[in-house]
Amino acid sequence: MKALTKTAAGDGNLSWTDRPDPAPGPGEVQLELVGAGLCHTDLGMIRGAYGPGSGYAPRFPLVLGHEYVGRVREPGPGVDLAVGTRVVGSAHLTCGGCAWCARGRSMLCERRQVLGLDADGVFAERFVVPARNLVALPPDVPDRLAVLAEPFAVAAHAVDVARLADGDDLCVLGPGAVGLLTVGALAGRAVTVVGRTEDGALAERAKVLGAAEVVTTRAGTEALYGRFDVVFETAGTAAAVTTGTRLLGRGGRLICVGLPAEPARFDSAQLAWNEQTILGSRAYDLSTWDTVPTRLAAAPELESIVTHTLALADHEHAVELVETRQATKVLLQPSPER
Repeated sequence: MKALTKTAAGDGNLSWTDRPDPAPGPGEVQLELVGAGLCHTDLGMIRGAYGPGSGYAPRFPLVLGHEYVGRVREPGPGVDLAVGTRVVGSAHLTCGGCAWCARGRSMLCERRQVLGLDADGVFAERFVVPARNLVALPPDVPDRLAVLAEPFAVAAHAVDVARLADGDDLCVLGPGAVGLLTVGALAGRAVTVVGRTEDGALAERAKVLGAAEVVTTRAGTEALYGRFDVVFETAGTAAAVTTGTRLLGRGGRLICVGLPAEPARFDSAQLAWNEQTILGSRAYDLSTWDTVPTRLAAAPELESIVTHTLALADHEHAVELVETRQATKVLLQPSPER
């Protein structure tokens, strides 16, 4: 089979090359790739950003990719998924037996590995994952929507962490891919999206996805200070975290989804005086996936986030599109014919 493999550390070193077919062990499934998403974490791997101290431990050669739609090709021993079943699922390989896994917080498993970052991933014609990671897709979720399932699970978990109440005034800070998916995960609720002036096209997309209000100017953002019950910070910058705290109203909750490279500054006296809370939301638990297909189906307009479809062999063009922000999300398929 063919797979997109990073052959060595550092920038580049990618090869669309032949690899042996992976065989499923007990409790595992070999999937045929239907489609995969390319995200900024993949770009970090491609550019050599992840190594010791990064939270990931890649060993090369390594098949990249962690966002996938697959079709069951060969169930391993003890697996009852039928051949041909279309599935999506978690990119996390967790132990299932530690205290964190038992508490429903498997994202904190000390033995957690991530497909395409620590272990061979999904940018391949065929790949193997644990059956417990997978959920079957209903027929009404098309492949272009389904390929968003993994980052959508990140957004869905953030919404779960927020423990929303009826009538909460909601804000999504940062209209990038995860921010737009968070708007989708909040389907049926009024959401204000806050971005920057240069986010104009993405902000317009947020309107299409159902945002009740979109603000992209500094003055407009400052006018919103002190308003919201819940702010989802998805921009991933220290400045956005600072802004997020200022957007909170009394008793408000800031859900930090992004991963800023630098420490953020905020006024802890403001938090204490107003009984505000900052909560971290890291990826998702395996249990999050129980609701992902239904929640995706409830937000069909999210399919518009997938702006380009390319063959895996055309990965260089795909990387260029994402790096230059010409694409919001690229769907990669094993061959142009699929």
